Amino acid sequence: MEKRPYRHISRVTKWTLPFFTFLLIAGCEESSQESQGIISIGGDITEIIYALGRIDQVIGRDTTSFYPESVTSLPDVGYVRQLGAEGLLSLSPDMIIASSETGPPEVVEQIRQTGIPFVLTEEGFNLAGLLKRIDMIGNTLEAETEAQLLSQEIIEKMRKIDEKLAAVSREPKVLFLMSASDGSPMAAGEDTAADAIINLAKGENIFASESGYKAYSYEALANARPDVIMMMEHSLASLGGIETIKEHPALGMTPAAQSGNIIAVDGLFLLGFGPRLPEAVAYIADRFHEGLGATKSIEE
Repeated sequence: MEKRPYRHISRVTKWTLPFFTFLLIAGCEESSQESQGIISIGGDITEIIYALGRIDQVIGRDTTSFYPESVTSLPDVGYVRQLGAEGLLSLSPDMIIASSETGPPEVVEQIRQTGIPFVLTEEGFNLAGLLKRIDMIGNTLEAETEAQLLSQEIIEKMRKIDEKLAAVSREPKVLFLMSASDGSPMAAGEDTAADAIINLAKGENIFASESGYKAYSYEALANARPDVIMMMEHSLASLGGIETIKEHPALGMTPAAQSGNIIAVDGLFLLGFGPRLPEAVAYIADRFHEGLGATKSIEE
């Protein structure tokens, strides 16, 4: 796909220059723009850029950006919340587009002081937040039409999922287990991406009365009697797999373990709140509600 130049404000007031000098500068700028690139910070940001057809302009990414797989060959500038200015500047980016989680703040400010455009997107573990991020990135990359079409597609898919979920009368009790490999299980409360995805798929988060991710005893988890246990794939692997949970002296007593309703999903797909949000919600909804057919409805 042909690259489109970014909005660019020259530091030289071109109209005050002689005509031929202006032509020379304009030609140099055009050549320069063809090689300009973006550093994308945040898995959802990278996915949006990809969905807008601008992934060929990305020259660097953070550790949480690994979809599409092709971006993993790009330079990794570090973890989204623990970036270093040196690593970012070493790629000589024309622009940085970043998640609201990007930090630390002093590094963000240091980059901004260099004059490199630093676009910080809005947060939000919901459909409205995702649509705002798509709109902002679309405007930034002069991909307004692509952004509008992408948003319309996502809205339509979510509408189809909601139609399916409207017939659901019972919400399963869900435990989202973040980690437990060190003996201190962490579970998701409200104000988390996990809580948001559970609600969108019409489940009941058993720890929604608490905020954020908190440590609980295994006895507390068992006493909550979840119908479903959700985990990220690497977290389940660190515990030893589904059979280990089924055989656990506490977790093994839960309805979820006894029925085998243990869901392990790629973390970026499940919690990223990027363009694949409808697919993630449909996937989880179909496992919360047997026979729902949400995934099939958005594929038709």
